Amino acid sequence: MPPPHPVPDDMKWQIAARMVSALPLMYDLCFRGVVGEEYDRLEQQIWISMAGEAAKVAESFSLPTGNAEELVQTLDHVSTIFFGPEMRSERVRISPERSVLVMKRCPFEMPATMMRMEGEHLFHRCMAFSIAAVEAMNPDYTLRFVRSMCMGDGHCEMKVMKVEEAREMDRVR
Repeated sequence: MPPPHPVPDDMKWQIAARMVSALPLMYDLCFRGVVGEEYDRLEQQIWISMAGEAAKVAESFSLPTGNAEELVQTLDHVSTIFFGPEMRSERVRISPERSVLVMKRCPFEMPATMMRMEGEHLFHRCMAFSIAAVEAMNPDYTLRFVRSMCMGDGHCEMKVMKVEEAREMDRVR
């Protein structure tokens, strides 16, 4: 029988999450200058693929995705699984068809600030993942950002709603 691991499981989880959260930033620092203008487009495809994995996790564990309220709950759970326990959020139910996820603490923001990364780059990653995850979990719904920490707001606010409602909002703007 192997000896017990010297690092407690909860610490392993926190360290792994910190490394996963820092990895995209390290890739950005190393490759953005070489790849140039195509970097954001290419990287967004990775985040969209991760969103597909988020939908698979939701399905594998029978997490609810039938309406906006359930999608916000499941997005919150899956994001914490993928990006770590440093995420702090709250869910605001407006109605079953419209709900909001408010991120109070993001595991990507602190490393990005320390590495002096542009918030816009971070925002595009999160936006690609969040919208694609909601749409992969339930194609009748989508997500719109209302506020974003990496763009200077005090918190992130992501509204999940029916696709038709989002299209109507987009048309009015």
